[in-house]
Amino acid sequence: MREILGRVYYGAPQIRALVFLFPPLFWFRREVAEAFIRETLKVKPKTVLEVGFSDGFLTKRLSLALPHSKITAIDTSFQGVLRCKRLNLSNVDFIFMDFFDVKDKFDLLVSMHVFVLFDHTEALRKIKEVSKTAIISLTGFSTFTRLHRPFHRFFTGLDVNIIEPEEYKKIAEGMGFKVEVFRINDIERSYLVRLENES
Repeated sequence: MREILGRVYYGAPQIRALVFLFPPLFWFRREVAEAFIRETLKVKPKTVLEVGFSDGFLTKRLSLALPHSKITAIDTSFQGVLRCKRLNLSNVDFIFMDFFDVKDKFDLLVSMHVFVLFDHTEALRKIKEVSKTAIISLTGFSTFTRLHRPFHRFFTGLDVNIIEPEEYKKIAEGMGFKVEVFRINDIERSYLVRLENES
């Protein structure tokens, strides 16, 4: 049963998109996307890797904000890839791929609330391989995230690796990254992390 629910949740991004139309989820998502665009524009990347584009919510905004950048958007939902290709974003390639299988290098990696599903050390190691700069969103502990975590685990079988910004910064700096943290929303405890690979 859980496997079926997980396939529906991650395999059908349009269902997740509907969930995010409800306040406060819509507000949280919009705030995070706006923060991404602000920080991404400071980087001025020629090539961008977006990890886990889901329904293309952030991808559409990146495409408009970076019209001269080549954006590669990857996701492990085949249905999501097919659906987002219909958006006809001229500077975006939607590809069915796992992040840990990426071989190319990019000026910038972005990922909105996907890295909460990865082991943080393992993900940071992979970021070092594929990008000099990364901007990712994570969440800390709050009433909201404590309620969301069992819900997510029930529907997908996957845990959400909630981590406080100070702890994440310490791990990343220990792996040779220069780290900046930008707090976004205190209810969701969402924050952006900008990582510069200094090695």
